Amino acid sequence: MGEQKSVGTREKMLEVAERQFAAKGYEGAHLESIAQEVGVRKTALYYYFDSKEALYVAVLERMLVEFESALRTAWKRDVPTLERAYRIADALNDLLAEHPTYSLILIRIFVDRIPVDSSTITPIIENIIEGALHFYAKGVEEGVFRKLSARHVFQSTLGMAVFHYAGGDYSAALLGVDDIFTHSSVAWRREQFRRMLFEGILADPSLARS
Repeated sequence: MGEQKSVGTREKMLEVAERQFAAKGYEGAHLESIAQEVGVRKTALYYYFDSKEALYVAVLERMLVEFESALRTAWKRDVPTLERAYRIADALNDLLAEHPTYSLILIRIFVDRIPVDSSTITPIIENIIEGALHFYAKGVEEGVFRKLSARHVFQSTLGMAVFHYAGGDYSAALLGVDDIFTHSSVAWRREQFRRMLFEGILADPSLARS
């Protein structure tokens, strides 16, 4: 029972920290505020995490594990390459829609460039990138994708997916919807994301479908 409570407390700390890092950035988020929202003393955070940096890295690690799991499930080799490509695009879109904090944290990672001990998260990032690059290269070999730079395709796809959900109210106003995270808005974005992406990278754009 005590172990379950311990795990639950740690998860709540990560959830609260994730929201605050997303909203305020690394420098703007404070352990005292995180502890208050969790309902514990600040010193209790140090029982689970050695420092603010350790808490931040734990938040990043949990998020990246979710990304890796979703993408690996999508690109399993049980269906043709094109179908797997659609699964990957949908998985990326839906994961960012399901977790509104993820896109904000990713934007902050790219912009703030906070120096942290990345020894636990670098392998996850490398696995994601390596898997994506290999998948695209294989698709080029099969004649499914155009012969473009796999790295540019990865970067552009990530940027297109992340910026939309990080835009929040701006994206909603631009698209003329009340909320980009409603079921209908997410479905619309999924369809548009597919069309913009695949009409650009398919060797035969006529194969693109919504």
